Amino acid sequence: MEGQFVFYVSVILPIKWEGEIFYGVTAACSAVKAGSWVSVDFGKRSLQGVVRRRLEWKELPYQSRNIEIKSLGEVVDKPAVSVKEIRFWDMIARYYLCSTGEVFKAAYPILTVRQQEVASHRKPEDVLKAVKDEFEEIELSDAQQKALDEIKEKIPEKTVLLEGVTGSGKTEIYIKLIDEYLSKGKDMLYMVPEIAMGNYLHQRLKKHYGERLLCFHSSVTQAAKKLIRDILTFKGTEECPRKPVVVLGTRSSVFLPFENLGLAVIDEEHDSSFKQEDPAPRYNGRDAALLLAQMLGAQTLMGSATPSFESLYNCYTRKFARVALAQKYFRSPPPKVTVIDTIWTRKSRQMKGSFSQQLINMIESTIAEKKQVLVFRNIRSYAPVVQCSSCGEPLKCPHCNVPLSYHRYDNSLRCHWCEYKAPYNPECPSCKEKALELRGAGTEKIEEELKQLFPDAAVARYDADIAKSKKESEKVLSDFAAGKTDILVGTQMTSKGFDFENLALVAVIQADTILSQQDFRADEKAMQLFIQLLGRSGRRTERGSLVIQTNQKNHPVIKEIVSMSERLSWEYETGAQNAANSAERADGGMMAERSMYCFPPFVRLVNIILRDKNFHKLETAASSLSSVLKSSRAFSATEVSGPFPPRMEKLRDEYQLCFAVKFAKDANLAKNKDALKRVIDLVKVPVQVAIDVDPN
Repeated sequence: MEGQFVFYVSVILPIKWEGEIFYGVTAACSAVKAGSWVSVDFGKRSLQGVVRRRLEWKELPYQSRNIEIKSLGEVVDKPAVSVKEIRFWDMIARYYLCSTGEVFKAAYPILTVRQQEVASHRKPEDVLKAVKDEFEEIELSDAQQKALDEIKEKIPEKTVLLEGVTGSGKTEIYIKLIDEYLSKGKDMLYMVPEIAMGNYLHQRLKKHYGERLLCFHSSVTQAAKKLIRDILTFKGTEECPRKPVVVLGTRSSVFLPFENLGLAVIDEEHDSSFKQEDPAPRYNGRDAALLLAQMLGAQTLMGSATPSFESLYNCYTRKFARVALAQKYFRSPPPKVTVIDTIWTRKSRQMKGSFSQQLINMIESTIAEKKQVLVFRNIRSYAPVVQCSSCGEPLKCPHCNVPLSYHRYDNSLRCHWCEYKAPYNPECPSCKEKALELRGAGTEKIEEELKQLFPDAAVARYDADIAKSKKESEKVLSDFAAGKTDILVGTQMTSKGFDFENLALVAVIQADTILSQQDFRADEKAMQLFIQLLGRSGRRTERGSLVIQTNQKNHPVIKEIVSMSERLSWEYETGAQNAANSAERADGGMMAERSMYCFPPFVRLVNIILRDKNFHKLETAASSLSSVLKSSRAFSATEVSGPFPPRMEKLRDEYQLCFAVKFAKDANLAKNKDALKRVIDLVKVPVQVAIDVDPN
């Protein structure tokens, strides 16, 4: 075989494969180089991949010389992938314990498939020629300017966390800083956790950046995504010099081919939507952006009104620098928090459906004053549960171990995990009685109740069902922003990033679903959500209100949010200053509890998820892996627990069992994680294995 090919190449393919895959290169393909796109045969499939490196025969691993090496198919005419991109894929793969091929597939999910080629009708020159260098001037308050000056002082040395209360004007600071980097000829990455927030920000930033603003997320067309990649790798010509651009994107934007990145801004850095759950790589977009910026020599600014405990910990250990912005831009008084005990209101017959009489009165008076209301319910659908009143059986998804939700707008039953859908039939499939009843209230039912309670009010809904239509989504938000809607019913999508100047009252319905999550981060997430909602109201000069209806009025998170509101009100009335907002909140017990029980951010957590359609086979495999994990000396863990069923015991026809491995955050962390991966691979359990580093 030695004389058969001119040389050999290692090719990265979009598959789960450990180690390198080699192909021989004939004279016809001798122009191939590192970063070239190629077409190859792998098994019975034809795939497109990227060349990692060229090798001579003597450089091939010994085992590869003793097998038949296939010939490279052909070189594909696409812009070459840079060495830096491949290095970034390797970094992500090593950190998140997956293959480089899986990262490659995440970076180019469509372009790796030959049958789905796309072409853009626009070229980089078309976009860049339209870019104008005049921007509107942004005026900062004294507090904003002070925060910006602090950021500029600290950001050359460290990642900066801007902790700004909701309504403090963090976006204006981002714009000012981005403008400075653009003037130096640097590209920008502005990351947001969700598409809805990105679309809202796009409308705002487009006025400032024009054609310089490029939007990248899963709903953008493949042609538009290709155009953005082409712009980022465009070298410029005499007729069209390369101009710096701003990419506004969700987590996948970290895989764009940045060559000239100057600054990465990560807004709402605490948000769990930055984490990819499935498939691999199970990366966190925030942390991946930090790695990318570090590799490219760029700076990083993260912002949040409710920073994650991980970021606060990094500030305490001086890995990050913290800048506080404790003053609202319009200096409005802090919103008032009212907690309504729904146990007592039900006993005293003061509930009308999902609403207490006290809340009804507050909504009524708010509308009468020509102000707006946001009613928050974190479950979409009309009814989250459908149950038979005759035999007591709830209707469950045939593929997942969860109740089916009823959606009235199309009279369907749906699983919100696997998107199973079936027409609603009032007959119980178990006992055949026509006794099915709708339990609970999702956003659809809340919307219906509000229309009945306030027939003269304009009521709208914003949830994932509405957001599926870009046109409808934009109309709902623009109508509310314009004051055409009196009451908006929304899910978590409305809790962050939006600025509605006439919003005076935010009401949380059935807050117990937020407080009762079985997760070590449950209290942290609940606190973040309530503070975000608290900041949605009273964003101009008048005081807003947050109403929380709950069965758990003495829950620690509820008590802390009330205490914080009272403290902020006292500070506002007395003129006292307190910049240590989140630090005090974190030290209120939650952070200390994490430390006591060895949970992140004090340790590094790795979850191992085993899946199979046969539960007995899964149990046997889990037992085998358990004995190896708990006896292995290949790695040093502070704790190995499991197997245990996750919150979703069955998902998409597959049963699941989990292990949790905790590692000390020391110099041996990377070696321990690698060793764990090798141990899992050596066991070769006959079921699917997924490794989740830093799970949500």
